[in-house]
Amino acid sequence: MLRFSRLASSAARHQRAALYSSRQFHSRFIAASTSGSGGGNGGDNAGDSAGRFYRIGAAAAAVAALAAAALSSPNADSRCPTAQVAAATTSATGSTHVTYEQQLKQKRSQRRIVTPIDRFDNGGEIKRTDGLTAADAGDSRSLQKSALTRSAPAALPLAAGGAATGKSTAQRTVAEQQATLPAPAAPADSPGSVVTMSDRTGLPSRVPYLIIGSGFAGMAAARAIRASDPLSKVLMIGDEPYPPYLRPPLSKELWRRKDDRVKAMLSPLGDMRRNSWLFVEPDSFFIEPRRLHLADTGGVSLWKGRRVIALDIADKRVTLDSGDRIEYGKCLLATGGRPRTLPVFDAAAAQSPEVAARTAYFRNIDDFQSLRNKANQAKSVIVIGGGFLGCELAVSLTEVAKKTGLEVHQVFKESGTLAHVLPPHLSEHTSKFIAQSGVAQYPGERVTSVDWDSAAGQVKVGLSSGRSLSADLCLVAVGIEANTQLAESAGLEIDPGDGGFLVNAELEARADLYAAGDACSYYDVLLGRRRVEHVNHAEESGAVAGRNMASEPADPDRKRSTYQHQSSFWCNLANTLAWDAVGLVDSRLETQSFFAMPPPASDDGAAGSDTAEDYQYPGVVFYLKAGRVVGILLWNLTDEIFQDKKAFAPSRLNLARKVLAERQLADPAALQALAREFDVYQTVDDDYQDLKKYMETKERQQQQQAEASATANSSGPAATGVASAPVPA
Repeated sequence: MLRFSRLASSAARHQRAALYSSRQFHSRFIAASTSGSGGGNGGDNAGDSAGRFYRIGAAAAAVAALAAAALSSPNADSRCPTAQVAAATTSATGSTHVTYEQQLKQKRSQRRIVTPIDRFDNGGEIKRTDGLTAADAGDSRSLQKSALTRSAPAALPLAAGGAATGKSTAQRTVAEQQATLPAPAAPADSPGSVVTMSDRTGLPSRVPYLIIGSGFAGMAAARAIRASDPLSKVLMIGDEPYPPYLRPPLSKELWRRKDDRVKAMLSPLGDMRRNSWLFVEPDSFFIEPRRLHLADTGGVSLWKGRRVIALDIADKRVTLDSGDRIEYGKCLLATGGRPRTLPVFDAAAAQSPEVAARTAYFRNIDDFQSLRNKANQAKSVIVIGGGFLGCELAVSLTEVAKKTGLEVHQVFKESGTLAHVLPPHLSEHTSKFIAQSGVAQYPGERVTSVDWDSAAGQVKVGLSSGRSLSADLCLVAVGIEANTQLAESAGLEIDPGDGGFLVNAELEARADLYAAGDACSYYDVLLGRRRVEHVNHAEESGAVAGRNMASEPADPDRKRSTYQHQSSFWCNLANTLAWDAVGLVDSRLETQSFFAMPPPASDDGAAGSDTAEDYQYPGVVFYLKAGRVVGILLWNLTDEIFQDKKAFAPSRLNLARKVLAERQLADPAALQALAREFDVYQTVDDDYQDLKKYMETKERQQQQQAEASATANSSGPAATGVASAPVPA
């Protein structure tokens, strides 16, 4: 039986915009803090506008509106207290339902994963569009006739001869109407559509838009350029043999898939919507470099397996490792990063080919396939590193251990896993979770020596405590460093602290030269200069850089965009322990944590102990600097405040962005009240689902009543034998 009494009071409280959970927040909170270094704030300007963000009040309004919709039914149960309260509050506020419906139509400002059939529009939002057909793939002129340039006219006039067909405009097919239309005049070449080909190689020698790098930032920039300059022709140069793809699944989801499924997902061919969500676009999306100049409607060309080795800013020219030279109008540096190495492993690999063959780094698809094959044959593996990649791979390798008995060891210099981002109590819980997954951990240890043990046929690793470990395979996962090798030839400035290309707020390093993604060091108006290595940042920064690159040829009067997005990132271990974060998340900062704890263990009020195991429950962690909130971590909380596949739910991450933009003061009482706004107990979702079930039940009852009534009307006279009255003329 639905809890209508509780739901009624919950809807009433929410509708009063109190922004509190329908159940009172439990008195047992864990508030943990760690002292850290202070410092000034990065700026005074607010980030995203308040209009983009949702609060719990909007979600509560949806709960009330849903109940009101159920009440509006002619067969609604007027005795339902939830419906009564919801109807009263909805009528009192008037526009509550309309306002929320308008909010549902807005796209969220960020997403975790861009599927192969998503694209950017002018505003940088993600929209759905159909993929290219096989016929498109065979014609270079139609390769790029995507939804950006392929929109059909809303209404086509009746051309001469239409009357002879005997069909109206509405009856005639679009193909018939288009066949009778005059051919459109050929558009004049825009600055972004002129491509010069080399007579010697048959490859582009000058392009209007050049993107160095074929990762997420580069793809986002290419889409933004195409959206702003529809006839533009973009050349991307990447050193991998694959089209742009998502890197996070390589260390997480793919390890839990079966072999045949992994094989299908790693193929960029065929229908991407069925085979794989790993690649952003299939190979057929891109134009062959030799045919880029033939694309009448513009497009994106991908030159795979090539690396830019020199950049001449004065002549606006790049040199490839093949010796080819390409001039550009606008250029984007989206070079990404490369795995950070350890000198002790480099020295050992230089002296011993056996050590070199058994030392692995992890960054791309080839690294995933190599590590997967080696792990299936090995008996033991040592993972060096306790950060994101080290923890994800250590847990993922336990999937292999379940099948082959592989021993997984993890060595890291910190006192706990993810200690550079998590406060100590959450780092401790994460370490316990990884250990329970079957990983032997060695915290506080540094690798001091690496040797080849010929007798055992294994790599011997010496640790700072004097202990030594031997394994068949060593995986070094100690972070990445930005690919900034082009800075020397180009004379570009590198951030001495973070190591990325220094850019301004418009992501411009020099005139007509931009940088985005992992390789750029940008100025955050809220948090100061930063370099971020996460997918959401690559996606958003690439889109801003692309729009700025295309602003001049498309519209000289259009203002250039500044990068103000507070990117998010996430961690997911074994699809069980998960969290999202926004802003400056650094364990060296002071933190305040609030968690929804379980009720007392017994009726006499005795409560359970506040141990690391309690952190399996949802919570919010605020990171503080100079007396203000600069980062927020959502522990075991989904982004959507309520779950509904048919509607866009309010976003906790967007709420976190709004808190950062408002530069919330770090008052303990204010933070505890602020934690309530994130609906840590997830009661809004409970109320929404209960009311949804009630509405579905009423709809089924109405349908059954309608069917019963229809059956009675159709069979009534014949069944009873009563003659029906004649129908008057």
